[in-house]
Amino acid sequence: MKKLFATTLSAALLTTGGFGAANVLHADKAEAAISKYETSYKNHEARYQLNITADELKQLPEYETIASKIDVTGLTAKVTEDNNYKRIVLFRDARGQGKYKSIFVKDTNSLKLIDFRGGEIFFGTVEAAETATEPTKPESKPVAEQNSTLAEYAKLSSVVNVSSINLQVVEDNASKRVITLKDQNGRVQYKSIFMKRTNMLKVIDTRGGQIFYGSIN
Repeated sequence: MKKLFATTLSAALLTTGGFGAANVLHADKAEAAISKYETSYKNHEARYQLNITADELKQLPEYETIASKIDVTGLTAKVTEDNNYKRIVLFRDARGQGKYKSIFVKDTNSLKLIDFRGGEIFFGTVEAAETATEPTKPESKPVAEQNSTLAEYAKLSSVVNVSSINLQVVEDNASKRVITLKDQNGRVQYKSIFMKRTNMLKVIDTRGGQIFYGSIN
């Protein structure tokens, strides 16, 4: 009887030990898998932690809209994700603290701007996203004598009092025309962007942001 009890106890201990070893082996495999995933994620994340210069930032199609909504002066821009679908840029202050984040969806030309302290501050379409490079600017030319011939002039003059402002065409191509409106001291007060193929006009107050966006018809 004692021999039978001893044999049964030994079998039970052996079985328990087998389960314990299996559990330890399973835990080791799970930990190794998690470690491998974390390493892969960190390598992927590091790949897109790219600081960009001010000139490179200005080449991005979403830059003009970003700069019209937030003051990027003194901020460091870092691309944290850039693929065929979207681009995410993180803006940090001189102390390295995150201030803003932009999310640009490429196939829809839509942009979202997030203030880390105040939440979403902008969501809309970026009309200038037709090209990722800054177009060559032609020589500025006064158009005071040609104002009435511009397709967008009537709508522009209904939004802004142009009687004491000097208008200058700073860009004019097959896609769009950009006009700056300066006061008597030569300071830019307004900027208009006219998309020719869609007849859409955007008017920006350099001190207060966008004041009009719509069709000129």
